Amino acid sequence: MQKINQRLALIVGCFGIVLLLLSVFTGLFQQAWFVFLIALWLFVFSSCCYRLTPLFIARNPLSKFIQREQQHLLLFTLSGFFDRTHGPQWLLIASIEKIQCRDDQCTIFSSEQRQCVISLPASKAELMHYFNGLFTEHEKQAIIIE
Repeated sequence: MQKINQRLALIVGCFGIVLLLLSVFTGLFQQAWFVFLIALWLFVFSSCCYRLTPLFIARNPLSKFIQREQQHLLLFTLSGFFDRTHGPQWLLIASIEKIQCRDDQCTIFSSEQRQCVISLPASKAELMHYFNGLFTEHEKQAIIIE
């Protein structure tokens, strides 16, 4: 996610340079729609830059996205601008067969041929450590965490 956010910030920043050049060398800055376009660019660019800060990671711990309720796992994923989340997706813990962790992403496979993919601001090691602490020893024997 960090690499993707860096690329997005770079692309949005380049778009801002084009907008700046257009406003300097043309009379577009006097148009209301162009001012709105610059305001929209500023909003998107600030969101991209915010996702690169340690504050973003601090405000979005794994416990915010993966929660356990008795026999269910609630999954939320990052979406949209700033700290917006999407979800929850409910999964019965007994139906989970495998959890595949990657940097910034987690895929959970269930016995119902269902697959949940969630985007998270965490490394593979952090995800594996979190899942190992989330499940009981009996559940860990039935679930493959890789």
